[in-house]
This record gives sequence, C-alpha cells and structure tokens, in this order.
Amino acid sequence: MKLYVLPLLSAFALAQSTTTTYTTDINGNRVAGLPPTVSADHTQTQVTQSINGHQVPLEQREEKVLRKDASGSVTETIVRKYTPNGQLASTERVVTEQQNTGAGGSVVRATTYQSDINGQQREVERRTTETRVSGNSTNIETSIARPTINGSFDTTEKRSSVSTGTDASKTTTETVYRPSQNGGLSEALRMVKQETKANGQSVVNIANYEPGMTGKLELHDQTVSTSAKQPDGSETTQVDLYAPAADGHVRESGAKQQIKEEQIITRKVGADGSVTETLSVRRPSVSDATKLGNPQQISQTVCQGKCESAPAPQSVPPTTPKP
Repeated sequence: MKLYVLPLLSAFALAQSTTTTYTTDINGNRVAGLPPTVSADHTQTQVTQSINGHQVPLEQREEKVLRKDASGSVTETIVRKYTPNGQLASTERVVTEQQNTGAGGSVVRATTYQSDINGQQREVERRTTETRVSGNSTNIETSIARPTINGSFDTTEKRSSVSTGTDASKTTTETVYRPSQNGGLSEALRMVKQETKANGQSVVNIANYEPGMTGKLELHDQTVSTSAKQPDGSETTQVDLYAPAADGHVRESGAKQQIKEEQIITRKVGADGSVTETLSVRRPSVSDATKLGNPQQISQTVCQGKCESAPAPQSVPPTTPKP
C-alpha cells in the first residue's frame, strides 16, 4: 500500500501548532513522552520517529465541512493510522449529518466506515443522537447500532443523558444501556456529574456507578476537579480521585470511598502564545493508604503556535461513562 507523502508534508508546512508532552526519566533528564501532535486547519497529525530516524506520521485526523446552513450541517472526519515505519495501516471515515429541530434541539446521525485488509470501506457503526431542550433542561438520547454476524444492524447500546440547571449550578445524569443475558437492554453504567461556579472557581464532581457483586449498580469511583485562575494569569486544576481502595491495596466489600490520587494541573500561557501544562500527582504509599505522599511531576505538555485548542493532559480521567 502506497503512502502519499505530499498531503502530509503540506499539513506540516501549514501547521498552526505543535504539541509535545515531556516526561522525566530515572536520571532526571527531560525526554519527549507521547508522540507530538501537529495541527493545521482541519488536520491534526501525531508524529513519531521511525527506526531510520525520520519523522513519520502515527495518526492523522482530518475534518471537512461538506455542508452548513440554517437547517444543519454535514461533516466528514477521516482518521488514518500508520505503521511504525510510516505506511498507511487503516482508515476510518465518519460522516455526520446534523438536522436542527429548533429551540436548541437537533438530530445527529453519524455513520462510521472502516477499511478492511483489501482497502475497501465497510460500514461498522450507525449512531443517532436526538437532543431536546426545554427551559433549563436538556435531554439527549443516543442509539448505537453495529453489524451482526449475518450482516444486519442491531442496537448494541443506548445512552440517555439529562441535564438540569444553569451555568452556575448544573447536574447531568447519563445512563448507558447494553444487551443483557435475558434479552433486551438493561442499565449497565451510570454517571452523575455536578458542576458549580462561584467566585472565580469551578468545581466538577463526577460519580461513576458500575455493577457490583450482586449485579446492581453501586458507586465505583468518584472524581472532584477544582479549577481557579491565579494572580499571575495561570490556571490551576486540582483533581482528586476517589475509590474504595488505593492502587496496590485489596478492596474490601462495602468499603467507603477514599482518595487514591491527587492530580495538580497548571496551565500557563506564554508571551509568545505558547501554552505549557504541567501535571504533578500525589499518591498514597504502599504501607499507608490513608496518607498522600509529596507531589511528583509526571509530565509537561508544551504547545507552540496557535494553541487555543491545545490538547489537555491525557492522564486526566474521562468525564463520561466508559464506551
């Protein structure tokens, strides 16, 4: 399979920002960790170094707006994944059609295609999302269908999200339904998210529920994020992760939630427009799970160029139920 180099080189030439994450090795040296991301208009490329020392793509994401008007829009997203030597390995194409229904509501249909070993595109997912807005309440219903062994499409997952409140105080409950052993769909996961903003500080409290020993949903983990602007213009976010037991410790039945990690994320914007995000963590020791140790810097992410949409640190946990 041929690798078309010219479009990629053009993307590099027109790049508006480059984001690189650095970590510290055992000798205290600063080394590049995650593959750097090069962003241009509508194109984002992760690059890595081949065995020959050349810079080659690892993954490239391209977005195009095919149509946009008052009634809605049609967009196309293409994700190309490459082998370590830069050869194209697979292509995923997502066509998203959005139809505006008025009053902030919409119906979005997204169809995903993936390339097979012969390079042919095959349909692998159909996702329909309906959004309804009424006052301070927003309801989002999502249905996901995937092909079965006989080629037909069956619903494999449904998601229901209800948000109520204002920007100052909002609560969102999202429930995931999946096929059960008895047939039909049953509640598999639940996420409750509470957001508050006051006095220049925002707090996001996320509780995730998963099936317990009895099969019923119970609190699995919790995340509390507190963000605030600092006098020097930087922004600091403290993320507290809670679970029934810290990593490396046995989880006891019915144990209460306890803090297992504290993340401190500092975001600074330089005079040249660059953005630096530093991630430090505090974790309990193996001998005492009730006390957090001293902060240790884990990584530093640097974006140079046009960095308004610079990627956030990837170690921060997701804020929605697991797919």
